[in-house]
Amino acid sequence: MRTVELKKWGNSLAVRLPKTVLSKVGVSELPTKFDITVNKNNEIILRKQKEPESLKELFKGFDYQKYWSDWEKENPGRSKEEDWGGPVGREVF
Repeated sequence: MRTVELKKWGNSLAVRLPKTVLSKVGVSELPTKFDITVNKNNEIILRKQKEPESLKELFKGFDYQKYWSDWEKENPGRSKEEDWGGPVGREVF
């Protein structure tokens, strides 16, 4: 187990994580995002966020029918498509 020290960093407080610790959990590239939680024992838990492998994985479990059904309830009489007006430059359609 390693000890780290909480220090002032600008208007915040920070803990520096040693490279050896980060390499053990597979952190080698920056930026890397972490989720931070506090458990019932008031312990701070850092978990490296998993990067989505693909756009398909990112939307896995997304219910588009429910999404549009809810949208129509919240926006009665409104079209799903927006009218952006006619061309204003040399756009070719």
